Amino acid sequence: MTVSMTQRIPAAATDDPLFIEGLRRVVEAQIGPRRAGAIYQNVDGAFEVLALVRDPEQARALLRRRGAQWAVIVRDVLRPDSQPVAVGSVWTTSDHLVREADTQASAGQACRDCDGKRGRMVDTSGDGVTRQTWKSCTTCDGTGQAR
Repeated sequence: MTVSMTQRIPAAATDDPLFIEGLRRVVEAQIGPRRAGAIYQNVDGAFEVLALVRDPEQARALLRRRGAQWAVIVRDVLRPDSQPVAVGSVWTTSDHLVREADTQASAGQACRDCDGKRGRMVDTSGDGVTRQTWKSCTTCDGTGQAR
């Protein structure tokens, strides 16, 4: 069965463990090694991953795409005035990992205020305008690690 991102998934398929596992593997391959703290480079620049959003509803809101399953919030490390931005581009052979993600956050030493996510999205939407900005955690200074 071929499923495009615009097709509705049959209800029976969402209960099928093989289908769920297949979707999980596709999502993992699309994300690649991008985890909080990783730095990767491609033709567009070099980016530090600030957060990985795996909640499809949050990802869809951030990327404004109905089919989004995940999003990565990154900051361009080559531009000092760079602001965090959510991206949903898949990992390809033109992407190169410069620095692996922090392992301490996943080893149970994550900041208690941000849960190792280095910050949070702040939604100031109103009057029909969507505004979402990244706010670094002040407790851990945006490292995601407990002090």
